[in-house]
Amino acid sequence: MKQSPVVIIGTGVSGLMAAHLLADHLPVILVTKGEVKQSNSSLAQGGMAAAVGAHDHPHDHAQDTLQAGYHHNHLQNVYKLTEAAPHIAHQLRALDVPFEQSQGNYVLGHEGAHGKRRILHAYKDQTGKAIIDCLWHHVQGRVQILSHEMVTSIEVEKKAVIGVVTTKRAITSRCVILASGGAGQLYTRTSNVSFATGDGFMLAYRAGVVLKDLEFVQFHPTLLKSEQGALVSEAVRGEGAYLVNRYGQRLLANYPNGELESRDVVARVLFDAIKDGEEVFLDARHLPQFQERFPYIAKCCIAAGIDPTKAYIPVEPGAHFLCGGVETDDNGLSAVGGLYAVGEVACTGVHGANRLASNSLLEGLVFAERAANHILQHDQYKICERMGLNHTAPPLSHALPTRTLLQQHMTEFVGIKRTRQGLLYMREWLQSFINTSAAPRVDAQTWWEDVHLFELACLMTEAALQRTESRGNHIRTDFPEAVPEWRTVDVCFQHTKEPFLKVNKDEQVECDEHICT
Repeated sequence: MKQSPVVIIGTGVSGLMAAHLLADHLPVILVTKGEVKQSNSSLAQGGMAAAVGAHDHPHDHAQDTLQAGYHHNHLQNVYKLTEAAPHIAHQLRALDVPFEQSQGNYVLGHEGAHGKRRILHAYKDQTGKAIIDCLWHHVQGRVQILSHEMVTSIEVEKKAVIGVVTTKRAITSRCVILASGGAGQLYTRTSNVSFATGDGFMLAYRAGVVLKDLEFVQFHPTLLKSEQGALVSEAVRGEGAYLVNRYGQRLLANYPNGELESRDVVARVLFDAIKDGEEVFLDARHLPQFQERFPYIAKCCIAAGIDPTKAYIPVEPGAHFLCGGVETDDNGLSAVGGLYAVGEVACTGVHGANRLASNSLLEGLVFAERAANHILQHDQYKICERMGLNHTAPPLSHALPTRTLLQQHMTEFVGIKRTRQGLLYMREWLQSFINTSAAPRVDAQTWWEDVHLFELACLMTEAALQRTESRGNHIRTDFPEAVPEWRTVDVCFQHTKEPFLKVNKDEQVECDEHICT
């Protein structure tokens, strides 16, 4: 009797960790749009947060996470995250992830909004790559890999997953783990890989799950301002670099934590300075052994014609991380039976309104482990049945803007600061495409990516309109204060089953009907 496989969509740290933990027990198929090692995880520079220091504790880590998230977090899941962090660190070390150590102790870095040094790093400033390399070493040969292949539909029957359809085939599966990452390509400037087009969010949405908190988009303050572009890790500021204008004046000198304020605060300071005509730089000239501590960042700077030991590093904010996503329980399970979501595509509530630095790799790993354990404990072994193969995409009943135009509009109207007037204009602009006949298609993957980006933009715009306050990454200049009544309210959306996406207030669902309250 042939067992149906577990299908994992995405090969970042959460996808590979789940595959590693499941591969000895169940058949696993990993599906990725590109190469296995191409993911946002592989670009993570700073490290992974864990309270492993002698004077640190998971409770302290949790308190920093809650503070950074403006207490919009799911409290119990935050504590599950931080309490699991030391275990995950030691588990990765046992798998030979080369976290830097000195005299038997982890070497710990410091990043914004952390009260203590608790950031583990490997490969100096390429921690994500180090973890990906290690997990891939343990996974390869144990799972089936479908690379350069895109999932276009999650098939559901009686509110339970029965399989997926890709651009090349149909696959019957016992369950599906979404580990597809974020949607940074919605914006003109992003730290994300080119594949981060929001596919997982919209696959899950069409499958009937709830998406929530899409208004909380984190912008990283320091992307290298160059043609090549690159992230300049917060760890650089953690080691003492300053954010300055062209005259060398510090931009955060009057803030209590200086350059180590939370990311949302720093991003807004830089955004305002740039809007006022300032040029913004990172001054790391005084840091000892910069090239030794940050070799990848130094290489990116030099490729852009900048010697960071002698000159300012030009930086600007860019889209980095979506704190909301697929509503799940504490095991990564959505409201659709057998459909799990882990990593950035999921909304476990641990990040609240703003993610604490270096909690992203940790979240992906912790909840991948929880999802894998839940599958092994509760999965009903299914007999593989044949699904009808459907290579063709369903007809699109609305047109699509060019990706560049969509990015420009999202950056201007649903970016670091929002207004009701701008959001209403954005809604109307998006609606103009819905009311227009479909545009010609390009190749299948690009077409699906553009569909996902457009429809996710519709939901994000509506979510930003609904939250009439400012909290964390969501800043409404017409509602500049955080409102206590909004603190625990989630803006949620569920598919209306119409042939095209059409967002309005009738789609909004009360979160107390769902699994995350």
